[in-house]
Amino acid sequence: MSDKHLEGLTLIQKRLVKAYATTVIGEVRTVEDVKPTELQHYVELEMAEREIAALVNG
Repeated sequence: MSDKHLEGLTLIQKRLVKAYATTVIGEVRTVEDVKPTELQHYVELEMAEREIAALVNG
């Protein structure tokens, strides 16, 4: 899976996005819980990328 949807983010921000996406998918939190809020869009993109990858590879 490519990280092109995360271009422009720092390494720390990319890791946060991936961690938040995992917790949202696992229903531990919601996208609205993501702080800083500017990462919410990236979390949604990360979840979509994972869903696409699962469909293509699954």
